[in-house]
Amino acid sequence: MANIAIIDDNIEQSDTLRKKLSRHIQRHGSSLGVITQFPFQDIEEYFDFIDNSNICVLILDEKLNDQSLPDGNPVNYLGNELVTALRKRLLDFPIFMITTFSDTEDVIAKFSEFEYIINREEFNQEGEKYIGILIRSAQRYLKEHTEELSEFDRLTRELAGGSSDPEILKRFEALQVKLELPISGFDDRREWLETYEKHIEELDNLKEELTRKLSR
Repeated sequence: MANIAIIDDNIEQSDTLRKKLSRHIQRHGSSLGVITQFPFQDIEEYFDFIDNSNICVLILDEKLNDQSLPDGNPVNYLGNELVTALRKRLLDFPIFMITTFSDTEDVIAKFSEFEYIINREEFNQEGEKYIGILIRSAQRYLKEHTEELSEFDRLTRELAGGSSDPEILKRFEALQVKLELPISGFDDRREWLETYEKHIEELDNLKEELTRKLSR
């Protein structure tokens, strides 16, 4: 199942939002799941979290550093700072903010880095009108990701078959970075082919899983 993840240090607040989102999503006939997650002390952990938990949308709170986490310490960043760090690698990933502080200067300055910034009180009263946007953002991401995996698969096969077209290699390397699927950089062609064979089945399985998610 593809999931929307709420990032918030306030467990009561995030659980209330999770329940509301889940009800709205079910009424729209979508099978998207909604989960909550405490902020990570190390921002690098978000990337593994997205991959391992099948996340297709992130929803951030602004005040991520208000409360101590289970390890006893609050994080040292805000939601508007987190989105900037995530955008260094997640250029097209759907990231929303739902916060009481939607009109603060720091949040407004990051408007272009979010899919949407939603005032929490407004969402509590009129959340239904934003659900279509959330679902469409998730579907768009899953569709694009599936298409890019298919393209990566095709280019991999061409390169493994002996193609030396510089445009193919350039596009292949761009997709490697975006999809985080590094299987090149080998000097020996045999090593390339052996590594390719190990990864291609995993790539096919991932495409099939994304296709199933998209069809739900």
